[in-house]
Amino acid sequence: MGKMAAALGSVATLATEPGEDAFRKLFRFYRQSRPGTADLGGVIDFSAARGSGPVAHKVVRSQLSVSSVSDHDAHRAGLQPVSSWRAYGLEGYPGFIFIPNPFLPGYQWHWVKQCLKLYSQKPNVCNLDKHMTKEDTQDLWEQSKEFLSHQSFFTVPVVCLLSATTARNRTNLNSIHSCISS
Repeated sequence: MGKMAAALGSVATLATEPGEDAFRKLFRFYRQSRPGTADLGGVIDFSAARGSGPVAHKVVRSQLSVSSVSDHDAHRAGLQPVSSWRAYGLEGYPGFIFIPNPFLPGYQWHWVKQCLKLYSQKPNVCNLDKHMTKEDTQDLWEQSKEFLSHQSFFTVPVVCLLSATTARNRTNLNSIHSCISS
């Protein structure tokens, strides 16, 4: 219990820092932990809906309208039939639904590409809008590809489409660009 209280105390300290959203605070908290030492007691495991873990009572199965999307339309979108999806919600958070991997094999890359190339464009709302001007957020995918192609391996970009903070993340970015840049 003391370890958990210390972890929560550290998270509370992070909460007082201005200019960060809740995700960034928790991301930084868990990233600063040494591998294998982070207290994951507050992490929600959606498979706990079938178990008896500490948050199992908060995770609930959600019912989806199977007839709302035909199997044919789901397949055309690169998705498994809705009838095979497992969907979960959280008590106290109406409207929140978590669906683990509804994609057909190979289609996750397609949707990653769509999110990075298409959905980051206007008129869609992007989480970078509050950090960058409208002009700076135009064609982020191409800007990122161009930027990465002219940088040395160990240089970390100041602003990039994805947050690359280590050499490993830098390699992952290059891999993503080469895998889905068609």
